[in-house]
Amino acid sequence: MKQFLNAIKQYGLEEYFARFGEIEQILKNIESKINSGTRQEKEKTLEYMAAQVRGAKGWVKIHILSFCMKVGGSAGFAEELLDTVLRADVGEVGEYNKLSHFWQMSTTFFLKNDLQSLAAKEKMAELYRQLFLAFAGSLGLKGRNYIPWQEREKNLVFVFTSQVLGLEHAPTKTLLDRCYVLKKYLHKEVFIINTAMQIPQKGQAPFYGLVNAEYADVLSDLCELEFKGEHFGFWQCENKMPDLELMAECIRMVKRRKPEFLLSIGGSDICADLCGLFVPQITVSTVFSKIAVSCGEYQIVDKEVNETDRMVLSILGAEPHKTKRARFTFSFKEQSHNFTRKELGLSEGKFVLIIVGWRLDAEVDSAFLEMLERVVKQNEQIEAAFMGVFDSFAARMKSYPLLEENSRFLGKQMDALAVLKCCSLYVNPKRNGGGSSVSEALYQGLPAVTLPIGDVSVAAGEKFWVPDYGAMERQILRCAEDSEYYRQMAGDARERAEQLLDSGNGFGTVISEIENELILE
Repeated sequence: MKQFLNAIKQYGLEEYFARFGEIEQILKNIESKINSGTRQEKEKTLEYMAAQVRGAKGWVKIHILSFCMKVGGSAGFAEELLDTVLRADVGEVGEYNKLSHFWQMSTTFFLKNDLQSLAAKEKMAELYRQLFLAFAGSLGLKGRNYIPWQEREKNLVFVFTSQVLGLEHAPTKTLLDRCYVLKKYLHKEVFIINTAMQIPQKGQAPFYGLVNAEYADVLSDLCELEFKGEHFGFWQCENKMPDLELMAECIRMVKRRKPEFLLSIGGSDICADLCGLFVPQITVSTVFSKIAVSCGEYQIVDKEVNETDRMVLSILGAEPHKTKRARFTFSFKEQSHNFTRKELGLSEGKFVLIIVGWRLDAEVDSAFLEMLERVVKQNEQIEAAFMGVFDSFAARMKSYPLLEENSRFLGKQMDALAVLKCCSLYVNPKRNGGGSSVSEALYQGLPAVTLPIGDVSVAAGEKFWVPDYGAMERQILRCAEDSEYYRQMAGDARERAEQLLDSGNGFGTVISEIENELILE
């Protein structure tokens, strides 16, 4: 270990980048080895590694601290990593590298709630603000300079997003649903700009377990998108962001067409925020149980603003009273199949739990699986089905023999509504995302059971909350064994689904409220 760390500290920038794959493999081997030891041994090894690189060059320290953060799951390592990126000399770690690190950390924080201490949230906001000001400075921009209200086109809205894929992609569905409300109910002309700023590859630097975002090249030839019979103008930036000329082109479009306001879907989009210096910007968080990281003037979120939120908004340069609450609503991809349980490999006559997610390897922890093992032990008529991405499913199940015998992995399914119709109860592990999948389950009359954490809890509502996994175990068994109680919960599920589909009276109402404020400014 000491020899390895001493060696990589001696590498120059070019050699380190050239050997990145080799270093990553050694780190993966170290992860495997320390995970097989005791918790105390693991913590001691990670502390040793962090201590050994504290005086190293910026890119070395960031790489090793990112390893310690991801493997150890400690907020302390996350905070130290953020401090290192914030203070790094631009000669060693430039703005493009820092933006890449920001996205890599955002992705990690999304998957691991325990890393998100108050200090970490504040430092993430500080890092984003630093980057926003750096890119603004590179383009010669100095603060908000709105096009006068009288000169703006009141029927035109520019909608910014950092990624557009297909209707199986929840943020894309959110984007199109918001555009649909703007056009159908508020009678706006909508022009969508995909900035392609989602986890950009440009500027990537050593970081443990780098993740990349998808980019749909096929959409680059389109000039409009269609959703539920409505058509929206569309332009997709080349897949080379962040690029100053492309950002400048987006700004020129805003200045030339003078929209009434901008809508930014998801946040963390510096290109959108730069355009928001010329026209008021409303950011809609896609993780709607959390404030978005955005320097835009307004936000819409499905939660009450708390003291932590106010602190983060202040760091970002936003005023807390301009963050509005609206019920987050959904649109579904239409059901096109009618499956039987036999076709899906599910047991006839059993009470089927459905666990849904595109990141189940990270989201399903041992505590959740232990809870399911206890459930199937107490009731042999209960079966668990996992749908989405769960590459480690077979390996993980080997530690839970009863659950292994009474569980199925359905893989990726393109018709979620058809699959959910064959299930009995939606069960949610501790995680941030998943709001779209629980809304689909409720629509099909499946009650949900979730901790009061993350988007699933917000979408489902308090009737479906339990305080911990012990209570979740009891709730699953009650739903499976008390038919009258289950029918009541299924009715509550359908009632909640109706509210979640009413976009015009949720999102649309708040947009109209903000419009009235813009007139008065």
